[in-house]
Amino acid sequence: MNYQDRILYAMQYFHGALEAARQELRAMALLWNFHPYSRKVQALEPHSMSPFEDLNGFRYHDNWLRNFLIASSCNGRETAKPNKHKLD
Repeated sequence: MNYQDRILYAMQYFHGALEAARQELRAMALLWNFHPYSRKVQALEPHSMSPFEDLNGFRYHDNWLRNFLIASSCNGRETAKPNKHKLD
């Protein structure tokens, strides 16, 4: 929530229609859920790449942007076979 508040403050909050503001916040939340963790966090948890993977236990693709595009185009349905990661 602090991240969203900082972004909204930097954007001087909303200008325009309520639906546009709702879509903007949804897009921000989606990107935040799929962004890759920093290298420091990935070093501590090597099998975890993003908040989406932590929550769902799988990823569609190794590239975070492709993973985001696939998941958002599926409308939340798991249509592709997930890449199960292996614990070494």
